[in-house]
Amino acid sequence: MSEHVMVERYATDRPAGGTGGTVTGSCVADPSQALVVAGSPVNRIVLTRIAQRAYLKVNAMDPAAARRALSAGSPMPPPGLVIVDVDAQMQLSDTLFDHLGEHRSASPRQLPLVITIVPSRDNPSPDPGTIDAQVVRPVTLETLQPLIQRLLSGVQG
Repeated sequence: MSEHVMVERYATDRPAGGTGGTVTGSCVADPSQALVVAGSPVNRIVLTRIAQRAYLKVNAMDPAAARRALSAGSPMPPPGLVIVDVDAQMQLSDTLFDHLGEHRSASPRQLPLVITIVPSRDNPSPDPGTIDAQVVRPVTLETLQPLIQRLLSGVQG
């Protein structure tokens, strides 16, 4: 049975408290869009299918492509939800989380929401300002889909 651990940060429609970093202007993230970031193609497919079952339009990328897509000069509009598979290729100290934090600071609704998939509970705690929830492997539809829907209901409601 999978476990999920919620970090105590709820999606709200409050103004951003950050300076915006290198992301300029207002960040208009789309809560109906999701980005899945995983080094493994198999994991990208599994996580994408689960997010699609939560009625999201999903882009799946490897970590390098996701960093480029989330950079300040990217034409891609920011997604409302990002699911990051933390493994040997992707660590919690990765610059991807810096890009996500910059987008979040520029967003009036503190988007994108971020869910990390971690190998065990023993992984270091992420910055609660960047991560909304963690799911411990193995990931199943029964644990991830309700979590996605609960997080997004706080944004859409």
